[in-house]
Amino acid sequence: MGKEKKAGKKTGSKDILYRLVMAVLAACVPVAAYFCDYIYFLTQSTLFQLLAQLQGNTSDTGETYGSFSLHYIVQEILPLVQGNADDAASLGEALTPLKTPAIFVAIFFALAVVIAVVLFFFSCFSKKKTIPACIAGGGILSMIGLAISFHYMAAPILDGTVSLASFSSNAIISFLLPMVATVTELRLTTGFYIMLFLFIAMILWAVANKLIEAGDKPPKQPKPKKEKKAEKTAA
Repeated sequence: MGKEKKAGKKTGSKDILYRLVMAVLAACVPVAAYFCDYIYFLTQSTLFQLLAQLQGNTSDTGETYGSFSLHYIVQEILPLVQGNADDAASLGEALTPLKTPAIFVAIFFALAVVIAVVLFFFSCFSKKKTIPACIAGGGILSMIGLAISFHYMAAPILDGTVSLASFSSNAIISFLLPMVATVTELRLTTGFYIMLFLFIAMILWAVANKLIEAGDKPPKQPKPKKEKKAEKTAA
């Protein structure tokens, strides 16, 4: 009896640890989605390069890089767009070629966050391991879908179909912007990879605990010889 109780305590502590780690990993996904830099961009400006060279700075290539997070977009960009209806309308027209892939990016992004929330609550109330691993697999598929959709969204910007000039309603600025800067790189960055690795970690954690659980199960005891003889006699 003492050994059985100890075994039960060990199993219970393992389940608690499994659920705690799983819940923490799942909770980190929405945090990474909102606060981490998600889109990296690089612009090239021959004008800025020329000005730097005229000032004697030959190492300046005219490149400017930066990144956006969802937090930055919500806090800084959305208020500017909402504050000016005319600019918002012109921005919507400029982004028309990006509309379809952008919708898919938003869908896959939201789906990944929802899956993480489901995994969090599942981990809190259930010690099952196979189902969470399958759900986390759905999260990985969502991230792959997001990456593919983002590729198609970035392509028109990188090939010049949608230029920086498209985002300005001023004719003079629209004429000058392509001379000032062009987008040479646009890709997913930190937040995307953190979310992807978190889903992978959840699958590995669930599978590892499932294997440990299977290894802890005692092997089936062979039936005693007397019982076997009794079964043959009865037959």
